[in-house]
Amino acid sequence: MPSSDYTNAVGGGLKLKGAKDSGVKKSKKKKSKPTTTTATTDAQTATPQGASSIPTSKEVALHKVLADEEKNVLDSKARDQEITEFGKTEAQRRHEERRRKRLDDRLKREGFKTHKERVEELNKYLSGLSEHHDMPRIGPG
Repeated sequence: MPSSDYTNAVGGGLKLKGAKDSGVKKSKKKKSKPTTTTATTDAQTATPQGASSIPTSKEVALHKVLADEEKNVLDSKARDQEITEFGKTEAQRRHEERRRKRLDDRLKREGFKTHKERVEELNKYLSGLSEHHDMPRIGPG
């Protein structure tokens, strides 16, 4: 019998806010649909008695291509929606957009500077300050 300390513990891994589930997703089994639909039965009744009622390989291939194309369209729509959502609220999206705009404005205003140029600019600024702002020497000596 487990101790009473652990009876209320919840099992499973930790879930992080905004993170996708990294677990393996099982694909659902697809149920095979009967090949006799209203369109095929109409086509079969329209064919003469001597014609074969079995669909040709071209028709089967065309049917598979159309089914795959519909499936790809639905998958792409789901992926696009998943990318845009990704667990962010409307306020978080607005904040990200404002932050990006401010960064773009700052880069346009200041231009692109290398690290070396930034260090030189900082050193020039510090050399212009009076000795009052100098850091005192710390340590023995």
